Amino acid sequence: MLETGMYEVRVQAGFSAAHQVRLYDGQLEPLHGHDWQVEAVFRGPALDRIGVLVDFVAVQNALREVVAGLNHTNLNEAPLLAGLNPTAEHVARRVFEQLQDRLGREAPLTGVWVREAPGCIAAYTVS
Repeated sequence: MLETGMYEVRVQAGFSAAHQVRLYDGQLEPLHGHDWQVEAVFRGPALDRIGVLVDFVAVQNALREVVAGLNHTNLNEAPLLAGLNPTAEHVARRVFEQLQDRLGREAPLTGVWVREAPGCIAAYTVS
């Protein structure tokens, strides 16, 4: 049986921000900061006419634009996360949505991974 291959492109960006996650008991954890790392993943079975899945420069610029709005902020006050508990999971989903808005639905964006701290990674993915 012949397997069908997929191409995958990953771009990364980072930002520094503080947050206070609201805990299960309703209390806010102490204000603290992280150097966040974000990775956007694009997957697809075919390349375009010049042999690329997506333009590295275009998708990296779009990702940098999205995370620039979070850099050196308190995520509890960031408009991107308005009304949301500023967890890594919510950051991943909102970055995904903003990136997709900038690139259009034809871009084969399949997920955004957010590393809040070493060993602590959350993702938002679509199939």
